[in-house]
Amino acid sequence: MPHQAGYPQPAAMRHPTVRLAAILAILFLLGGCSQLGYYLQATKGQYRIIADREPVADLVASPDTPEPLRNRLALAERMRQFAVDRMELRGNRGFTYYTDVGRPYVVWNVVAAPAYALTPRTWCFPVAGCVAYKGYFEESAAMAEAEGLKREGLDVIVYGVSAYSTLGWFADPLLNTFIHYPEPGLAAVIFHELAHQVIYVKDDSAFNEAFATTVELALLAQWLNLHGDPAEVPALLDRQRREEKITSMVLAYRDRLAEAYLGPDRETRKPALFAEMKREYDERATRGEGTPFYDWWFGRPLNNADLLSISTYHRLVPAFQALLERTGGDFPAFFDEVRLLAELPAAERDAAVSRLMPD
Repeated sequence: MPHQAGYPQPAAMRHPTVRLAAILAILFLLGGCSQLGYYLQATKGQYRIIADREPVADLVASPDTPEPLRNRLALAERMRQFAVDRMELRGNRGFTYYTDVGRPYVVWNVVAAPAYALTPRTWCFPVAGCVAYKGYFEESAAMAEAEGLKREGLDVIVYGVSAYSTLGWFADPLLNTFIHYPEPGLAAVIFHELAHQVIYVKDDSAFNEAFATTVELALLAQWLNLHGDPAEVPALLDRQRREEKITSMVLAYRDRLAEAYLGPDRETRKPALFAEMKREYDERATRGEGTPFYDWWFGRPLNNADLLSISTYHRLVPAFQALLERTGGDFPAFFDEVRLLAELPAAERDAAVSRLMPD
């Protein structure tokens, strides 16, 4: 079970090597031999991140740290403290270390879905519960997993991930994979991943990611208002609004595809709707309404797994934003309301979140 920030733990479990060994033993007992190879690579990958980390404070103070990295680490320290203060994450040690993993992504995620349904393949783990993706620390292993799923007739994507949360089990470090992001992107990663340590519901990826995305966007707006370059903030906010509109368009096509998959002509309707969605985006982009992310996203062959990735992170965001607005933008009050939702049985929670969605 993931621990909330600051929850006291046995002394042995505060030592990363002991904790990793304990987790591996538990996973082996619960998962059996068929999953041992996967758990071994996960444990090895996480161990290297923890073993190679260095305290941010030491790196910032050291004259041997390259100046560009020192400046980014100092900026990340300020962002982290900003989030910790507003989310009341006292005692949280997330992002107080730095690790260079020596590659462009920390993990590669595999997402899969049936060819004619928008329900993700899920993978279940003792700590995180069932999630709509499977992460690998080596790209080749992720690609091999993807090929096996494709042979089952599934729509599959593999994408690199710059950061993830261990939900408080470890003090997640800053990574080379995102430390040099532009300021808004760096802040977004820090705010999003710390939010996962506030509230996390096992077996509900859409709830967890929409909650964290809502916190990320709200904190990012506050950060930019207080610390952003006044000359850059208007353009950043405009891009955010454009991205929200395109996301709404993608989710509307998701709903149309879900309906089409119930009909007898689904084999022809699927490529037609994907092509129509691409044309609509191209028209919007021609009018200056595109974004760098969606330029990249629509520049690839798309399938159901792509739609589910967007849906998981964004479909429920309007509901959480409505709840945050209802609590006056007060994060502790908002978290209390979200915890009440998190405690509900899955079906009741889904219904309650749906009622929060704007008309």
